[in-house]
Amino acid sequence: HGSPPTCAWVFMAPTATHAPAAPGLTLKRANHYGHLEFPPWQIRLLMSSSVSFLLAGIFAYVRAQQGLASVLLFAGACSLNYWRAPGPSLRRDADLVAAGGALFYCLYTGFWLHGVTCYVAWASLLSALICFRKSWVLSLGHNEHWAFWHAGAHSLAGIAAVLLSFGQVTGGGESMIPPHNPVAEVSIVLVCCCVLFDTLSG
Repeated sequence: HGSPPTCAWVFMAPTATHAPAAPGLTLKRANHYGHLEFPPWQIRLLMSSSVSFLLAGIFAYVRAQQGLASVLLFAGACSLNYWRAPGPSLRRDADLVAAGGALFYCLYTGFWLHGVTCYVAWASLLSALICFRKSWVLSLGHNEHWAFWHAGAHSLAGIAAVLLSFGQVTGGGESMIPPHNPVAEVSIVLVCCCVLFDTLSG
């Protein structure tokens, strides 16, 4: 079968392995991957890790970060709704849109972080993206361990979101133009370089 460019890890959920699945869990994707099978343990794992977004969203709400709380709670709800029965559907589309929106919001507001919180938050965000990429690559090779990397990415993204709440990013964005932040700028460049490399080599 053909495969999309590996840069698809930025916004796409990984494909599943072709290991035997429980009855009713074999799903057909409306693209060139054909029949995909999600073992029950992968579904449970990814539903559990999706809770990290909800917890981070609740924490953001408590910290009076309404914007951050909204995108996190929406992303968490869509992620849970998708992974309870993964496969081609509007739920999958909603999950991808919500995840992309949450990612953009976190990358954007991360420019207002400073100090130790800034370093740890951006390290967590980059680590989450690395895990998403590794998950995508493993899934293309039908390696069932992609699920562990995907779950790890969920958790790291949740940690980054909690740190954004500590940094009071919603209240710090009086201007729509992000302030100069070397850590954020270098991180964005690294992500863009990785996506460009995957696109050209894919």
